[in-house]
Amino acid sequence: MTVSVIVCTYRRAEDVCRLLACLAEQTYPDVDVLVVDGTGEDPVVRDAVDRFAATSGRALRLQLITSPKGLTTQRNAGLRVARGDVICFLDDDVTVGPTFVAEAVALLDQPALRDVGGLTGFDVLSYPQPISWRWRARRWLGTAPSLEPGATDRLGRHAPVSFATRSPVLRPLGWLPGFCMIYRRSAIGDLRFDEDLPTYGGEDRDFSLALGARWRLMLSTRLELSHHVSPSARSSAVRRMYETGFGTGRAFAKRAHGLRDRLRLAHYIACEFLIDLATAFPRVSAERLRMPMARARGVVAGWRSLRRTSRGAIARPVAGTANGASR
Repeated sequence: MTVSVIVCTYRRAEDVCRLLACLAEQTYPDVDVLVVDGTGEDPVVRDAVDRFAATSGRALRLQLITSPKGLTTQRNAGLRVARGDVICFLDDDVTVGPTFVAEAVALLDQPALRDVGGLTGFDVLSYPQPISWRWRARRWLGTAPSLEPGATDRLGRHAPVSFATRSPVLRPLGWLPGFCMIYRRSAIGDLRFDEDLPTYGGEDRDFSLALGARWRLMLSTRLELSHHVSPSARSSAVRRMYETGFGTGRAFAKRAHGLRDRLRLAHYIACEFLIDLATAFPRVSAERLRMPMARARGVVAGWRSLRRTSRGAIARPVAGTANGASR
């Protein structure tokens, strides 16, 4: 199987080159690497990638793709060019060991996993994260479907994959985190990322929920990687909160049916507002006090964004439907 690794980036030249060095060391022989640069006219990423290709001394099938800025737009740009039987999305601030791709392909090759359409790996820097009081409050208030790692419901409400421990070795998930998503091309079919979602709007959940309706999604704890969470080129915390809320509201709008689901959305907004407000104390700051309203405004804007336009089917296909196995 040919593997296409898609790395979307914006102004993170150093991070990209660190990941490229990892990918150049892969033991699996049939790997294409597509760096999708949304930096625009600034040559910082382009120059760094050219420099790496010229001086690394490593064989790597590497292609730089320029794209308008925006994570969903860049992911789709990579999909249009990728030719692999397996599509691996990695964030630019990830590092992997030399057998990472080979282990992922071996998993997808197992007869018992032929109906698995998507995989993610175990982040050795962050997993498992303790279940915080915020998430316990969400569960108690009914805005999280459960506290099982990677749980989701039909409205897109979810629990973090980062709650996962080392056991079991293979864990079924409801969604895949965007820093590491490995899909069969046959599972993706014509699906594309919703380009109306902002960077922190949950494009990974939106896409993997659609794919997961027809294929199994799994976490392998033996498929190890490190997500360094680079601080560079990130929006402010308030802006990220707004975008997160926007994605939630848009997810509700795509999946809601009738008055009961509208009431669930109102309940979600109220409960998240209270949790965000409680989080502002005791270390009160102007930014912390702006967070509850930023999320609430984002949720309402996300809901209205779909109601104002006919665009935005759930990770909508370009044409037709994707081929897939039943779950």
